[in-house]
Amino acid sequence: MIKITKKLKRNNFKSQTFQVFTKQEAKEQGLKWKHWGEAKEGEYGISDDGYVAECIYRKVYGEKVEYTYPYGRQWLTAWGKLEFEPHWKSNNFSTVSTKSYNDLEVQKKGADLAMDAYITYKLAGKSPDWGVIGKIYRPDQDNPVVAAKRLFKTKQVKKMIQDKLKEVLVDKNIDEGFVLDVIKDAIEVAKVKEDSGNMIRAAKELSEFLDMKPKTKQVTESLEMDMSHQIEANFETQTKKLKATQTRQVDEEDSNNIGQQNESE
Repeated sequence: MIKITKKLKRNNFKSQTFQVFTKQEAKEQGLKWKHWGEAKEGEYGISDDGYVAECIYRKVYGEKVEYTYPYGRQWLTAWGKLEFEPHWKSNNFSTVSTKSYNDLEVQKKGADLAMDAYITYKLAGKSPDWGVIGKIYRPDQDNPVVAAKRLFKTKQVKKMIQDKLKEVLVDKNIDEGFVLDVIKDAIEVAKVKEDSGNMIRAAKELSEFLDMKPKTKQVTESLEMDMSHQIEANFETQTKKLKATQTRQVDEEDSNNIGQQNESE
């Protein structure tokens, strides 16, 4: 059983914890459920990958119906699928998409323009003006500088900037081979006791732009959650290990912040 805490508008944004059960756990709890697209608000629905949770909202928009569960949303269509595990993996519990919030954020036009501005500063040898970048990225924010700096700390943006910088430098015939030649020339200068310090520093900066340095290893603290899935066809039980970071708490009060979610009703 997994717990997800959310803050919903209908509860005046007070924390409310929802439980997500495997099918076997739901049976042991004596729960009754329907297909996720048939449940009413307050009833239990089962996802397409076999997880049981309470239906939070069922909203009708003309001929369309949208369902909200503790871990995500989905429109009721012939092809629409609602699965728990992709949402759990991405830590995105309030949208139809199973992509992470950071992945969704970098796709926005404001984020792309902000990255271009950052690269312009870097190539000019200047420190980025976060006030300018913030206004480009999120002019609607009370503190766009904080929003921009938060965005640029994400691994998605760091990689995109690295790729953009490398592309610009390669267009200028500055590649890994060029950097190695600069380093080689710096060594030759050092041999005759000239000042090679500036050349080495330039090569170091270019190598960072071209992503020539070794990558750091990312380590995620995790716990193993034991989940049993009942196979009804032959009454066999298999055990599956799901890597999970922690019980998730979702603050839905501020939809302007990356990683936070908002429920309209």
